[in-house]
Amino acid sequence: MNEQNDMIYHLRQALSHLDQALNMTIQSLRERPEFKKSAGAIWEEFLGTFFGKVRAKGKENNINLLSLISFPKLRRF
Repeated sequence: MNEQNDMIYHLRQALSHLDQALNMTIQSLRERPEFKKSAGAIWEEFLGTFFGKVRAKGKENNINLLSLISFPKLRRF
């Protein structure tokens, strides 16, 4: 159970950092709309890296980590 608590802790920390990055992105776009293209590139790189890491870690361990997620359920959040 401790491993699960550690995982939850780290995911909550990650969400906190993502929330900060989202707020910074929104603030930057409000102040400088021309930032839109570079902000999009930053987020594309981040999301691409994230999903790439999920796939790579899963492949290394013969576990399809993305299969743990019900993507239709994500729409509810």
